[in-house]
Amino acid sequence: MGINKQDYVAKIANASPLRLVIINFEIIFDYLEQSKQNIDNEKEFDFNILKARQFLSELRGSLDMQYEISSYLLTMYNYVDRQLAKFLFSKKIEDLEAGTKVLKTIMSAFEEIEHQEKDKSSIMENTDTIYAGLTYGKNGQLQEFVDIKHNKGFKA
Repeated sequence: MGINKQDYVAKIANASPLRLVIINFEIIFDYLEQSKQNIDNEKEFDFNILKARQFLSELRGSLDMQYEISSYLLTMYNYVDRQLAKFLFSKKIEDLEAGTKVLKTIMSAFEEIEHQEKDKSSIMENTDTIYAGLTYGKNGQLQEFVDIKHNKGFKA
C-alpha cells in the first residue's frame, strides 16, 4: 500500500515550523510500520527502512548545534539510526521497538511544545486552501466533498 503522500502534502502546506518536525516523525513511523508489514519482502522492507533513515537524517540535519539540547537530540537520533540499521539486518522487532520508543518520546515532547506555542502560523503562504467534508448523495449514501482554492507556492 505505501505512504499516502497526498495526505502529507496538505499537512505540510498548512504547517508551522514546529509542526513540520512532528510531521517528519509521523512519516518515519509510517515507513517503519510499512517495513514491519513487508518484513518478508526484502525489496519493500529495505526501501521502507531506507526512507525512514532518510527522514531521520533530515531531523539530524535540521538541528541548530548552538543550543545544548541539539547535542542531546543528535545523540538520540544517532542511537535510533543504529537501531534501524540493526533492524535492517536482523529483522528482529526488538531492534525496531528500541528505536521507535525513543522517537515516540521525542515526538511527544515536540507535541507538548506545539500545544504551548503561541505562533502557529504556516510557513508557506499562498498555498491551496482545502475544504473537505461529507455530503449525502442521491441514494442517501455518503459522498466525499473536496473543494480546493488554487494558490501555489511562497509569496514573493
